[in-house]
Amino acid sequence: MEQIQVNTPVGQAIDHVIEEAPLLNKTGRAITEAVASLEGRSEFLRSIEDFLHGTWLGHPLHAVLTDVTIGSWVSGAVLDFASVVTDSDDFAEAADMLTGIGTVSSLGTFAAGLTDYSRIKNDAIRPGLVHGLLNVAAITSFAISTLARRAGNRGLGLMASTAGLGITTLSAWIGGDMVYRHKVGVNHAVPPSKTLDEWMLTNVMLADLPEGQPRRTEVDGTPILIYRYDGTLYAMGAVCSHAGGPLEEGDFDGTCVECPWHASVFDLRDGSVVHGPATMQEPTFEVRVQDGRVQVRTMKEHYSTDQ
Repeated sequence: MEQIQVNTPVGQAIDHVIEEAPLLNKTGRAITEAVASLEGRSEFLRSIEDFLHGTWLGHPLHAVLTDVTIGSWVSGAVLDFASVVTDSDDFAEAADMLTGIGTVSSLGTFAAGLTDYSRIKNDAIRPGLVHGLLNVAAITSFAISTLARRAGNRGLGLMASTAGLGITTLSAWIGGDMVYRHKVGVNHAVPPSKTLDEWMLTNVMLADLPEGQPRRTEVDGTPILIYRYDGTLYAMGAVCSHAGGPLEEGDFDGTCVECPWHASVFDLRDGSVVHGPATMQEPTFEVRVQDGRVQVRTMKEHYSTDQ
């Protein structure tokens, strides 16, 4: 996959270190495979995985929890500074509390991030591993800070949290790079063309569409998966919203299809996400047959291009 180049000296330096570091890709793949092997072994584990991915939320849960964690740590740092300047016990107490809140919430943030990492795109394995390792270091620093503060050693607490905040800043930069350059966590589904607001012919003939045999077609630049099950025709976006996988190559079970890349499951009837790591639905289409040829148009009530 073609990548946008980093065009700042600092960005280029960080990117070079990540790309050239030995064993990053191999280690990252080993971690993703190990975590993924633990997921989905039962409906209970799959439900936990879906929760951590944010399937129920409509976008990755990790991003929400990150705001809580980093927000608490940064606010704590501001109050730490205020407590030193004003010698205020109230500011110090509030800073200690916020540092602790951030440290506790970081555990959930890390769990959600690790779950997402287990199904990450191949081109983001290296930066994702560095991002995760930096987060472990940051959590460790803030845990030391929290314990030191509780023990009355605010000097050590301040040093540890300051180090943790610096590590978090670098980790956050890499996290942003993963989203904006590697497109991790964004919607990869192809929005329907405006022409599909009206009925459009496909190149699929009903006679060439046997039961249980998926077909991929393209209408005015929109990839569409057409599938016949129990005598009913279904049409849905053919590109997985999680990472762009080809859904027509997936496994079908009734009216559901599982992406061959990262095992996201979608309902062909309305494009909804049944199981993650995908969090955003697929576009779906109404289907009819005219003179033996399949026609489609956008099913607007089930999909919004504003996602």
